[in-house]
Amino acid sequence: MPVTLMDIARKVGADVSTVARVLNDDRSRGVSEAKRRLIRRYAEELNYRPNFTGRALRTGRRFNVAYVLPQPGGSRTAFELPFARFRLYGLEQVLSARGYLLSLLHLDPADQVAAQERGCWQHRVDGLVFDCHPPSPEVAAMLRDARVPAVVIDADVFRTCNRSVSCVLSDREGGVAASVRRLIGLGHSRIAFIASPGTPKRWRGYQRAMKEAGIAMDQRLVIRRPVREPYLSGARAHGREAMRELLATNVEFTAVQAGSDFKAAGVIDALREAGRRVPEDVAVVGFDDVEGMGVLPFDEPLLTTIRDPNSEMGSTAAELLLEEIEKGGAPRRVVLPTELATRGSG
Repeated sequence: MPVTLMDIARKVGADVSTVARVLNDDRSRGVSEAKRRLIRRYAEELNYRPNFTGRALRTGRRFNVAYVLPQPGGSRTAFELPFARFRLYGLEQVLSARGYLLSLLHLDPADQVAAQERGCWQHRVDGLVFDCHPPSPEVAAMLRDARVPAVVIDADVFRTCNRSVSCVLSDREGGVAASVRRLIGLGHSRIAFIASPGTPKRWRGYQRAMKEAGIAMDQRLVIRRPVREPYLSGARAHGREAMRELLATNVEFTAVQAGSDFKAAGVIDALREAGRRVPEDVAVVGFDDVEGMGVLPFDEPLLTTIRDPNSEMGSTAAELLLEEIEKGGAPRRVVLPTELATRGSG
């Protein structure tokens, strides 16, 4: 016979509702930590497994959250970038601990009819996660009216969607500003910036730090242009070409803040080709921390970079979504801090 909540309740001398709250991680009522540990220990010893069908019938929930992928042939998906799996790890860790399944849903974030049919009716999900590609304001309003909570990772649409979806972001402007301040503190004043136009917060962070230090902006040290596809090899090629172009001008510089790690890798490729030493002649800092994700642009751990908190973005997105699903909480906008990872490049 399967172990029930009643079996655990009898074992620990508690009522069934208390056991259910603890195993569902519901902290809305006061249960001592000692009692919580005891309940979880007996649940593990008795090999308790939740009855999801019963839970669904009692609560009216499906215990299913969908991760939205743009339709094939459309925009580049986050899966093509190394940080995607870390966001998924963070999402899945929190959701599975609370008894939810994370599934995939192909959907055009701007298609209101498809979102209604597949996101609300056919797919039967408790909530939706959009990563990089946010819903349109119309789709966000439709989801709100249908009472389907949604959270957006890495796109600041909290106001444009009329506060109807939660947003999880990282402080990229602050991260780049802190990195450039550090370079200035190390004695650099001729700091180049190489990125794409699609990273405005990183650009603002560079501008902010230079302005705070009273260093006049030299536009010759700024190269911002789109990256060719495929994204990762295109980003490295972009960094390499931009650095070759900068070197050809003979403009003086002693440091480079790149908009991504793969652009920084291309910058270092070109510097090495030109006989410049990193960091002795030129310090280079990236953004993302792909080395921390197990993706090494070089044979040796080298790149000083700004770590984007991708796993934490995923887990925070899951917490915000569950807050709405289980407690009727209001959508929120959360900004997580970045962190500098100092290695050998600068």
